[in-house]
Amino acid sequence: MTEKFADQQFRNFVYDLNSSKPSPGGGSAAAFAGAMAGALAGMAAHLTVGKKSYADVEEEMQSVIASSEALQREMLAMAQEDADMFGLILNAYKMPKSTPHEQAKRQAEIERASKIAVLASLHLSETCIDILRLAEKVVGKGSRLLVTDGAASAILARACLRIAAYNVTANLKPVRDKDFVYQCEVRLHACRDLGASLEQDILDAVDSELGK
Repeated sequence: MTEKFADQQFRNFVYDLNSSKPSPGGGSAAAFAGAMAGALAGMAAHLTVGKKSYADVEEEMQSVIASSEALQREMLAMAQEDADMFGLILNAYKMPKSTPHEQAKRQAEIERASKIAVLASLHLSETCIDILRLAEKVVGKGSRLLVTDGAASAILARACLRIAAYNVTANLKPVRDKDFVYQCEVRLHACRDLGASLEQDILDAVDSELGK
């Protein structure tokens, strides 16, 4: 890999993943995958714009470009947010628990931190749906030369969604607020099911295009 494709910032992130540091972890890696998924959808749209044979979808591809750039920025912000959330949870678990008062205070902080982390991972999951819809557009209407990039976008977005879904489930475990747990599980199941359906539709379309 050349220096162009492995700048210092990205190398540091990968090295930090492969270390004894508690963060960044899987959630941050997932968000980076999501950012790349958005970028790939945007790339396919960029390379469709300006082509005479795709003039009828020019406006739609311009919209995909704008959306992909916004979603890419959001994903990168969520990579940092996930690392911050883990620190919040870790600090809660480190609180003293020698007395009943300390135990109650610690449990309340664990619950608060876990809820924040759950909502962040749910947001990440639902943002993946937006990226999958962009991938669906570029595979369905973009340049035929770029359908495999659309497939890559969909696969990365779904991978991000699946990782985020696991994090939602893990962070719900210490939460005692049953209404909150139920509402989050409903959102998660809907998102997971829709993500699987969208990815399959996209990959089926790509397979058809490739004559598989």
